[in-house]
Amino acid sequence: MGGAGGTLRGVGMVGVGVVVIVVLALPASSARAQTWVSAWGGRGPLSTTITTTRSAPDPVPNLTGRTLRVMAHLTAGGSQLRVRVSQRFSADPLQIGAAHVALRKSGNAIVAGSDRALTFGGASTLTLSGGADAWSDPVDLAVGAGSDLALSLYFPGTFIPTTEGGRAQTKTSYYKAGNQVSASTLPFASTTRQIFVAYEVQVLVPGGGVTIAALGDSITEGACSAVDANGDWPDLLATRLPALPDGRVVGVVNAGIGSGRFATADAAGLRGLTRLDELLALPNLQDVTVLMGVNDISYEHADAALLEAAYTQAIVKAHAAGKRIIGIPILPFGGSVKDAGANVSVAQDVNSWIRAHDKRLGALEPSYDAVIDLESVVKDPAAQSWALRPDLTCDGVHPNQSGYRAIADALPLDVF
Repeated sequence: MGGAGGTLRGVGMVGVGVVVIVVLALPASSARAQTWVSAWGGRGPLSTTITTTRSAPDPVPNLTGRTLRVMAHLTAGGSQLRVRVSQRFSADPLQIGAAHVALRKSGNAIVAGSDRALTFGGASTLTLSGGADAWSDPVDLAVGAGSDLALSLYFPGTFIPTTEGGRAQTKTSYYKAGNQVSASTLPFASTTRQIFVAYEVQVLVPGGGVTIAALGDSITEGACSAVDANGDWPDLLATRLPALPDGRVVGVVNAGIGSGRFATADAAGLRGLTRLDELLALPNLQDVTVLMGVNDISYEHADAALLEAAYTQAIVKAHAAGKRIIGIPILPFGGSVKDAGANVSVAQDVNSWIRAHDKRLGALEPSYDAVIDLESVVKDPAAQSWALRPDLTCDGVHPNQSGYRAIADALPLDVF
């Protein structure tokens, strides 16, 4: 008895001169151990090295003696969670006087009864060395996919951030004077559209789970999506793909950094080819998607051969780690500020290479495990230039909220 893939358990029952074997069929998902899955990244999940004074229109907040409350939209749910905090891109140590997590109710308010204190190696305070990360101890808090987590961090010492926060200026964080980590709400709090210190949230998934990481630039990060709508395409993908056909939970991590280059420079955060190394080490990572390269072309004047060689390195890295890698051709940008010189023709050459390296179509290694071609979804068929549909873009480069929805809805779920 039992279905395919089930785990069989034998139980002996002793009768009068008879031994009856009862065989119980357990679903494969029930037999899986609990697993950690990455459910959110503050900047997908690596921060950036560029300074706020140079690049961000949002003023740098002074967080000295203040509590920062960051809202993390979780793409997977679980029975426990843990939080990673980071001072990786600063040379200065950072003192965290207290840290709490809770379910977000609305605005900066939290759900009553959901507040939990975070500890770090059993301590309620933490001093992060410059360049360091730290994980909290696991916390018992049941969270659901699509829920928002309020991460509250109190900084008793001097703290004026020197590196840019994340999520494309489309996420509101709140800050207020004093230790407010357990406050049910922060009335009259100041706001910023940047995320600082909070770096990653992982959830403990019963029955097994996988992580999908979306490596990219501002188009993946969600530039031009609606503020606080969680409208970037990785978040929207998560709503369409809460689990795999075998029942394993899926967490989708947005690893997009605005203006990020894939191979040529660390001019807006570490280059994608370097960031890939950390993504490949995420717990239970199954797939990493790559939609990146337009900034190498438009900012660094990279030619097609340079990017093709870099994509090849990425494929080799992923396969050496036993992970799947999915290529996404560069989206059209004709008629935009990036449409200069030979940029369009270089991007189209790169895209031809990506399409020709789809393992599903018989391409030899090193090739992508799959290629997801979105050009037909977003390209303007009426334009003479290689341009995005005007109803799907805010500036000819970035999708708007309708554009991100169109992309997410077009992603073939059977690829994952």
